[in-house]
Amino acid sequence: MPSIQSTVIVSLSLLFLSTGCQQKEDEKVHQELAYLKQEVGQLKQQVAIMSSQVKEIHAIAMQSQQPQHKTLPNQNDPDEQGKLPSLGAATAQVAIVEFSDYQCPYCKRYIDNTFAKIKANYIDKGKLKYITRDFPLGFHPKAKGAAIAANCAQQQEAYWPMREALFQNMRQLGDKLYQDTAMQLSLDMTKFATCLEDQTILAKIEQDIVYGSSVGIRGTPSFLIGKLENNRLIEPKLVVGAQSYQTFSALIDTLESKLTKTN
Repeated sequence: MPSIQSTVIVSLSLLFLSTGCQQKEDEKVHQELAYLKQEVGQLKQQVAIMSSQVKEIHAIAMQSQQPQHKTLPNQNDPDEQGKLPSLGAATAQVAIVEFSDYQCPYCKRYIDNTFAKIKANYIDKGKLKYITRDFPLGFHPKAKGAAIAANCAQQQEAYWPMREALFQNMRQLGDKLYQDTAMQLSLDMTKFATCLEDQTILAKIEQDIVYGSSVGIRGTPSFLIGKLENNRLIEPKLVVGAQSYQTFSALIDTLESKLTKTN
């Protein structure tokens, strides 16, 4: 779109050219200038309207990008009587249940950019209990094997360092990585090898998938965030995707604020 300035220059140039080629009366020249001024005023008004519309469109677009959170019914026993991997104080009044896939790049992005901040600011300060469940996607052929390796490491109290190693070495997922990492973590290799073939571990992962699907999980990473009360997750929010730390902190802080008011 030509600028107001260029439109005026072109119009004036045409006017002066016409007056140079043909003699015009002063009155007509003044009339033409008056028309040009009127056009400039209308152009300015149109530009102002367009600017306002652009700002409105931008505001709507930004608003639509804000994550929407579905509220779910209360969830009983979110950590399966302590059997699921978890971090945080037993007295924490807010909990997050993570559903993840070790071959999912968005899960890795969340781990790299967000999880450490949540751990430092909420888990380590006793404000949050953090629970993980497996949700290997069918089109990620190595995700289920990695989940088995992590669960086998949990049997020897090495789940979290194994999990970190799996995400940091996502492109190398496979038996060699699992064995090498287990050795680096000083695991009992005989027990670890036996566990990798244990069908109960696979059944646990399948149970996670079934449960996740029942609450609306369709992709990874996904999270349930809610108040923890009598081993129940109260009206948890379903958060989908590798959201920013600010998204999680806002939800946690809101829950904490409500708890403070009720106590």
